[in-house]
Order: sequence, then structure tokens, then C-alpha cells
Amino acid sequence: MYAIVDIETTGSSAAYHKITEVAILIHDGERIVDEFQSLINPEKGIPIGITSLTGISNEMVEHAPKFYEIAKEVYELLEGNIFVAHNVNFDYSFLKKEFQDLGGNLNLNKLCTVRLSRKIIPGHRSYSLGRLCEALGIENQARHRAMGDARATAELMTLLIQNDTEGHIEKSLKRNSKEADLPPYLPKKTFEELPESTGVYYFHDEHGKVIYVGKANNIKKRIRGHFASTDVVYKQGLKDKLYDITYEVCGDELIAFLLESYEIKRLFPMFNKAQKFPTSRYGLYHYEDGRGAQRLSIGKVAKGHLPLISFTSFDRARSYLIQIVKEFELNPELCSLPAGVMKYFGYSFKTPTKEKFEEENQKLLNAIQTIKDDSQTFCLMGNGRTFDEKSVVLVEEGAYQGFGYYEQDRSFDTIESVKEVITSYPDNPDVQRIINQFFDKRKSIVFN
Repeated sequence: MYAIVDIETTGSSAAYHKITEVAILIHDGERIVDEFQSLINPEKGIPIGITSLTGISNEMVEHAPKFYEIAKEVYELLEGNIFVAHNVNFDYSFLKKEFQDLGGNLNLNKLCTVRLSRKIIPGHRSYSLGRLCEALGIENQARHRAMGDARATAELMTLLIQNDTEGHIEKSLKRNSKEADLPPYLPKKTFEELPESTGVYYFHDEHGKVIYVGKANNIKKRIRGHFASTDVVYKQGLKDKLYDITYEVCGDELIAFLLESYEIKRLFPMFNKAQKFPTSRYGLYHYEDGRGAQRLSIGKVAKGHLPLISFTSFDRARSYLIQIVKEFELNPELCSLPAGVMKYFGYSFKTPTKEKFEEENQKLLNAIQTIKDDSQTFCLMGNGRTFDEKSVVLVEEGAYQGFGYYEQDRSFDTIESVKEVITSYPDNPDVQRIINQFFDKRKSIVFN
């Protein structure tokens, strides 16, 4: 038996939103033999946008039963049946979450009428329930209400059963199929051909536009996790828009991190949150004032102005500068650090006489040279994309230059030899953070 389900909710994520209406039709493969429908008090407000779509208002559900009051009846209808819905993971995730909140569990075989329709009745421009029913002559007099959509889905399911000459329904129900877990518009073959390798993957919408970029040590396993998850607010919307997946095998985790960061900033995918916007970066700058005194100051890193050293926050830059002032016994007034402030850090300084002007300048220049010496030039070695290939990441005088691949038996004696295999990528605080995380874990070559 098939339990054909449709629900209305306060939003798109089972982790944050609740059910406002549920309809269940028990279908024996030929006709409907039982039905259930109820409004549900979600115990939270219904957004006005949802009300305008479904017609369900806060006033309508105010005296409706709460889910726990109808949970037993719902469970008894679903138990032992095949859970069917149009975009099944949406409806299933909400009901599963409601039962979990009550200490129970929902574990049923699932069928998605979107995926089945694309296989059994191919060639339609749209497989949304409204457009598909319109094309097939299925009436729905109560769109975006649970029972109206459930009855339309039941008629669609009857048609699919009648036209399933190649056994797609039976194949989808096999234990190892996982067909119903896939996003409704993603071809199963696309998922099956994903590699179990380290790399970066791209989710595309129906127009080919990249809507999400991710990285993984095992691309196929990580993407399977995306499809199984219902805990993140944007995941359901992501799955509904996913039509294709492409990937770039990197072979090395560090390279995958760096490429993912670059691609997120380049493509600005709508479902990525982290690393899209530039992180404010502060630098330590050296300059000479009008009377010839050498000075240090902290400022935001700007294009065309190369700092001695950069930091991800002002506080980190100031802490570093305080350390330099104390270590080299510098005049804090020449380093944009008032002497009164330095007393709080256990440092006092007596203003030098004019005769010591050159001496103070030299002390500050010595400090600057030490800062420059600390900005190392090095490369980090890692795995390649094939057995006989290796990867390399290059940092020159503290600035990230890019990464590349080389044959395993090749060696590097100079920085120029490394640059021959490097593809250039922009430096930014995010990639500096990534490189710092891997620095102690990797074999490195440091150049003087």
C-alpha cells in the first residue's frame, strides 16, 4: 500500500519550522481506500508570506490540534506503507522530525513522484506538481492545501503505476537504491559517477549556474551526506534547485581547501555562506616622517600598499606591534602607541635626547629587518591527483602565490623552479588561515 502525503508548513526547514496541515491518502495501487486530513497548531506564528501562499492563517490553526494529539493516528496510517510525496524528502523530513521530538521514529520506504515522473513520463518542461498536473489534465481545486495537493499526487501516482512498463517503481524500492534520497531533479547517473576522491564539487541549477561549492576528502560520500541531511535551514531549498554536479579532483586536502576558497569568492554561489565576503585585514606599515624619523603604524591593507606583515584583525596587529616595541626597546610614540598606554603592558620608555635621534632610528630599522626576515618564503608539499604526481603550494615573503602539480621524481632547488609549476591565485586572509592550519602537518621547503 502507498501512503500518499502532503503537508503545509511555516517554512522550508524541518529543523526550524513546523507543520500547519497534513493530508494522507492510502492508495492500494488502483484507488484510494482511506484518507486523513487535519489542520495542525504549529505552536508558532505563520509568516504572512506563507499565509498568502496557502491561505492558512494563525486564526485558522489557533484551535486546531497540536501534532502530538494526532500523532498516533498519523503513525498508524503510515506504518507499514510506502511513503509517497511530490518531492518526498521535504514532507518526510518534517514528519520524521515531529516524531523524533516526541521520542519516536519514522523509518519507511519512500517514493518521489517528481523523480518517478521524470523517468516514466519524460519530456515535460516542468515537473512541479502544478505544471505537471496541468499538462496531464489532472484537476487540483485546492492548490497549496494539503488535501488538494495530496489528491492530485494520488492521481499522478495512479498514472505512473499504469505507465511503468520498465519497472522504475520496483527498482526505486530496492534496499540499496537510495533513489528517493536524491534531489528530485538530479539524475541518478550523475550521482553514481561521482568519484570517491579528494577535491572540490559544484552544484548547478537548471541553467547551469553554480549555486554551491564544497570540498571533501571523499566527494561522493560528502555529497551523499548533503542529501541525507535535513538539519540545515537552506538544505531543502538547495536540493530543490539542484540539477547537475561537476567536480575538480585535487588529490590533496590542502589544495581542495585553497581551491574551494578561491571558487567561492569567484563564483559567489547563493547557498554558500562562509568565505564569500572579503575579511578585513590589517597591516603593519613603515614610513619616514617629515623630519626623517622612522615610524611604524597599523592600517587596513589597501590595494597597492604592501605592508611589512598582515593580520586578520586590528587586535592581532596591535599585539604584535606591542611585542616588537618591547623586544627592541623602541619609542612607542614612533609606533603609534602612546607611552601612557604602554604602561598597562609593563613597558615604560624615557623620551630620548636629540643626540640619540640616529640611534633610535637604527633600532627601529633593525626591528623592521627582523619583521621582514620573519616573512618566510616556503612551499608545502602534498599528494597529487595520480599516484606518480605531487602537489606544491608556494608562499613568497609571507604572501600566498598559488599551487601546482609536478611529477613525483622532480626536485626543487630554487624558488624559480617552484614557480615553473605554479598557477597563480590571489592572496587573502582566508587562504593564509588555511595555510597556517596545514603548515606543521606538511613537508616544507624553506628558501632563504
